[in-house]
Amino acid sequence: MTRLGYDRFGAQGGDIGAFVTAQLGHKYAERLIGIHLHLIGPLSGITGNAPPCEDYGDGEEGWFDANERFFATGSAYAYLQATRPQTLAYGMTDSTVGMAAWLLEKRRDWSHSDGDVERRFSKDDLLTGFTIYWATSSFGSSVRYYAEARRDPWRPSHDRSPVVPTPTGVAIMRHDTVKLPRRWAERYYNLQRWTVIDDGGHFAPMENPVALVDEIRAFFRPLR
Repeated sequence: MTRLGYDRFGAQGGDIGAFVTAQLGHKYAERLIGIHLHLIGPLSGITGNAPPCEDYGDGEEGWFDANERFFATGSAYAYLQATRPQTLAYGMTDSTVGMAAWLLEKRRDWSHSDGDVERRFSKDDLLTGFTIYWATSSFGSSVRYYAEARRDPWRPSHDRSPVVPTPTGVAIMRHDTVKLPRRWAERYYNLQRWTVIDDGGHFAPMENPVALVDEIRAFFRPLR
């Protein structure tokens, strides 16, 4: 962004993009007018670092238990991608059905679909995404991020508090896979805006783009 001539700018992200965005807010706070996230977690990684049950407050009932269920029954993909990405990639680049099954399972289970994936995504949406992975042979490189992050863990750039001093806005999708509490977010980020959106899950930009864009605009508007 600075090479493009922007001395200050904002950033937004979810999933891995949320960690990239938070790292910008951590390391380059003097450059960022603000960051907006629709997934939150410590930059060192969520697994093994989730806040205790006592951190969850009013309106966050059941979040801690849901996180525990996800880590126990829905996170094996992350361990496999972090420890054996190349072995997995051979299968995914050899079988269109295998790759589609791997990707579709996440779209179904992580979205606000109640098990009916086409309630949130059309066949065209799904098949376009699958085809991009297949035609570009990029499944292997996409999952290798997990192994590289494991091999080269995050290192803080400063020891100030909060960890992310850049003004931060957060939109929590109520049906996302992992939802950390506001009380923790207030300690970790320079939290300026917190909104829980009832309709939507992990794939917020596709599931509920209008609500997400409205939140992003509302957060950045006073910072411009």
